[in-house]
Amino acid sequence: MGAGGVPPQALLWLFLFGYIAVVTPLNPDDPNVCSHWESYAVTVQESYAHPFDQVYYTRCTDILNWFKCTRHRISYKTAYRRGVRTMYRRRSQCCPGFFESGNLCVPLCTEECAHGRCVSPETCQCEPGWGGLDCSSGTRGLRPKPRQGLAKSSST
Repeated sequence: MGAGGVPPQALLWLFLFGYIAVVTPLNPDDPNVCSHWESYAVTVQESYAHPFDQVYYTRCTDILNWFKCTRHRISYKTAYRRGVRTMYRRRSQCCPGFFESGNLCVPLCTEECAHGRCVSPETCQCEPGWGGLDCSSGTRGLRPKPRQGLAKSSST
């Protein structure tokens, strides 16, 4: 048994489902998802040509050095160093007027829709018999006119 008398398998499944819910990205095809490019730095190992002084000997007319003269030339060898490279990635987020709920972007109504539901930013769709910006006003038996159920908030 695991913590609190819960079997370890149940804890593992709970962890996996929680992890999947956290890392599930927003659907970029969702019309309420906006995206932008962002830059980030990555440390990379890069190669470069490192110069060094190469000493070599050649025959010459110097009798004191047994006809052997020292010469220098610059040669190059491959060396490695750490560098920083700027990379770019597309970042998805909910468009203005929407908030993230799981892997969906849902509309945000700053005033709660009392007798209805939020169908687009700051817009409540009222249940039959209710009206007003937040669906809190009863229509008192009046039959709603077509499209009267949609209420647009004045805070936009």
